[in-house]
Amino acid sequence: MKKGVFVYPRYTAMRKDNAFGWLKEEAALCGLSLEICFEEDCRVEYRPEGSSISFAGVPMDDVSFVVMRTYNDRISMFYEQKPGVFVINESHPMRVCRDKLLTHQVLTAAGLPTPYTMYAPYAGYEEVSTALGERFLVKQINGSKGENIFMVNDLQSFEEAAGKLRPDCIFQKFIEESSGRDIRVWVLGDECVGSVLRYSETSFLSNYSQGGSFKAVELDDKARELAVKAVQAVGLRFAGVDLLFSGDSYSVCEVNGNAGFRTISKASDISIPHQLFAYISKMI
Repeated sequence: MKKGVFVYPRYTAMRKDNAFGWLKEEAALCGLSLEICFEEDCRVEYRPEGSSISFAGVPMDDVSFVVMRTYNDRISMFYEQKPGVFVINESHPMRVCRDKLLTHQVLTAAGLPTPYTMYAPYAGYEEVSTALGERFLVKQINGSKGENIFMVNDLQSFEEAAGKLRPDCIFQKFIEESSGRDIRVWVLGDECVGSVLRYSETSFLSNYSQGGSFKAVELDDKARELAVKAVQAVGLRFAGVDLLFSGDSYSVCEVNGNAGFRTISKASDISIPHQLFAYISKMI
């Protein structure tokens, strides 16, 4: 049975709803053995006679695959340089998707639709509002889960939001027709393996972690094609794509290489972990 590692930050172990048991069960169903390791327990050594890696004192060199559930280049690149180890997702695309500005640069270069996005960390309200309109968003560049995203309606709200996040922020046009709703699509390889409509009746943010609701939804061809192209443009193999409604089509809001997958399992009988391990078993 081939062995692999999921690498997490330690705080996930404190959560009552961590998926560790579920992951191990699904891995076993696909003929794989799985270890859960925490980046804080990592020890990487480079010696004249060779290199090694361990977690909490347990050697983890002899593995066939590694799934990075954290943004740690040092661990990821160690495994990427080992022959015969399949890493998902690799360090460079994870670095890109972690940075909202770099993500939009890559998506725009690929000709994919994204909201009007501006990086001008010390620009004033008049300059930004002239470009983006009276209502726009201020976002932390490396934020996640809908955290540190602020709606700007006037000079005061602009100064409060920008003051909290500068210089690590972007300004983004607010897509009114998608206010409080978007579609989260999980992409694996070149296939969409699940999707939910996320929505909120009380906030412009639709994230479940911000109090939003969700339900399973079928994708049309436009959404399916755009989600796959977005993931491929960034260079990820496994990701969550957030699509905004835009006229009769969609716009790519974010691409997340470390997307959670509990919502789709609560809204349907789809198991993203099972599909992930089935994919890995074909790749190793």
